[in-house]
Amino acid sequence: MEIRRLQYFIAVCKYLHFTKAAESLHIAQPTLSQQIQMLEQEVDAQLFDRVGKKVMLTSAGRILFRHSMRIFDTMEQAKTEISQLNGLERGQIKVACFGTYLAMETVIAFHKQYPKIHIELEQLSTGQIRHKLLQNELDFGVVFLPLADKELEAIPLYTEKMIVMAAKNHPFAAKKGIAFAQLGTVPLVMMSEDFIIRRIFDQACQENEFAFTPILELSQMEDLREMVEQNIGISVLPYLYVHSICSHYNICIVPFTDISIERKIGIVYRKGRHMSAAALKLIEKLRVFFAELKLEQAVHENN
Repeated sequence: MEIRRLQYFIAVCKYLHFTKAAESLHIAQPTLSQQIQMLEQEVDAQLFDRVGKKVMLTSAGRILFRHSMRIFDTMEQAKTEISQLNGLERGQIKVACFGTYLAMETVIAFHKQYPKIHIELEQLSTGQIRHKLLQNELDFGVVFLPLADKELEAIPLYTEKMIVMAAKNHPFAAKKGIAFAQLGTVPLVMMSEDFIIRRIFDQACQENEFAFTPILELSQMEDLREMVEQNIGISVLPYLYVHSICSHYNICIVPFTDISIERKIGIVYRKGRHMSAAALKLIEKLRVFFAELKLEQAVHENN
C-alpha cells in the first residue's frame, strides 16, 4: 500500500469532493479517481459512495481513514523526534488563539531568540481551534476554558478579567476603580453580540440585573479603541488586550470595584500528540508570560 495513495485518499476524505481534492493535491481529477480505484482494489472494498457530485465514506472507508491518520501521525512523530536532534535551530510551530493579543508579545520574543523556527499564528474562534486540533492541523491553541472534549488536554494559564477602557481625559480615568452600575451613567461602545467577550459581558449584566444600550457596536477591537480614544464612549474589554496597547494610545485601564467579570484561558492540544522541542519551549514561555502578568495585574489592582 503506497503512502502516496493514502495521501490522496485522506485528501478526498477531507473535501468529500474529487475535484477539490485533486486541486489541493495539484493533480488531475482523473488521475486522482484512478488512484482511489487502485486503492479500493488493493483493500478489496469500496471506500466511497458516489451519488451524483456527492461523495460519502463507506464503513470500510471510515476504517481505512482512521488507520491512515494513525500512520501519518506516527510518521510526523518520527520527523519531530529526528528534528529534535537539532535542538531549537529549526522547526515549525502552528498555533491559534481566539485573540492574537494573547500570544503576540511572547511570539515576538520567541522569534528574536530562535529566529530559524517558523511560527504560524492564526486568530480563530474557539470552535475553529478545536476542529483544527482534532484534525492535527495545529500544535496547540489558546482558548477559553473549559473546552469539553475527551480528545483534548488543557493547561490552565490565566484568569482574564474584563475591565473598563477609557480615554485618559475621561472622568473615570482619575478614579482607582468604578462600581459596575456606573456604566449606566456614560455612553458605552461595545463589540457586537457575535463576539464571546460581548456575550461574557452580557451574561454579567443579566446576573447583576443591569440593562444597557450601547451607542455603537463594532466588529473590530481597533475601531473600538479609536472610538474610546476620541472620547465617544467607554468600553468593557479584556484586561490583557487593553494592557497591551494602553502605552501607545490615549487610553487607560479602570477596574471594577464591586464585581469580577472573568473567564479562564488555557493552552489546549490533542491528547497523545507528540510535541516538538520548539512547541514545548513556546508553551513554557507562554506560561512564564502569564504568570508574570498575574503578578502585574495584582499590583495594578492593589494600587
